[in-house]
Amino acid sequence: MKILVVDDDFISLEVLKAMLSHYDATILVAQTGHEAVEQALSQRPDLLLLDHELPDMTGLDVYCEISAQLGDQAPVAAMITGHDFAEFSDACAQVGIHHHLQKPVSPKGLADLLRITSGVE
Repeated sequence: MKILVVDDDFISLEVLKAMLSHYDATILVAQTGHEAVEQALSQRPDLLLLDHELPDMTGLDVYCEISAQLGDQAPVAAMITGHDFAEFSDACAQVGIHHHLQKPVSPKGLADLLRITSGVE
């Protein structure tokens, strides 16, 4: 399994990478929306973990761009946010993002997401 973690906060990125290192997965990282789109198109991850607020675009915009390019081949995505997810959950669902993790991300929350989205234990 290949996972692209997108977060502009270095500490959040490192924490997620450390948590994911316990799974049989290749971990890719991006710190901007444009990097995320480029990585997603070239590396074709199985799962995107998208920070909602990036310096150049939102996680929603990133996923819309990736979906526009890849169509049905777009990876499963989960939005990661420290904000109230209810504020933009409808917008996420409309573009095909049906999962989210609340910051700070808990190991159990991440494990549940991986089990639901990919069958990884």
